[in-house]
Amino acid sequence: MFTSVTKKTLGKSSLTYFCLMVFSIVFTIVYERFSYGESSAYMRAMFLIPLLGAGLSFLSGFNKTWIRNRISWLFFNSSLAIATSACLIKGIIEVSGRTTTYDNPYWVVAIGFLLLSLLSGMLPKKAK
Repeated sequence: MFTSVTKKTLGKSSLTYFCLMVFSIVFTIVYERFSYGESSAYMRAMFLIPLLGAGLSFLSGFNKTWIRNRISWLFFNSSLAIATSACLIKGIIEVSGRTTTYDNPYWVVAIGFLLLSLLSGMLPKKAK
């Protein structure tokens, strides 16, 4: 069973996060271009989440973070995806001129997944 996170996987993940960051920036520019001058701070800051993921996955290749096994990696990826979705939903609703609390459960779940990632990353490795 594959349980270690290798440097090759982390390098590929860093590239994926970088591409997602570029996509988030382009998406925000295009979305705000056609939104009749409206903008959202959440949508403009959405690119920071994949940037954080790229940085942490890069540091994980040098064992500088808690991400040392597959389960902590999966929880971490899920928390970033949920947080990005929260920014997107909040941004779209703000650009439309309304306010909402629909994003609050997303933030709670994203923090929960991040805590699960931290806890699972702190677990000791099983001896073979």
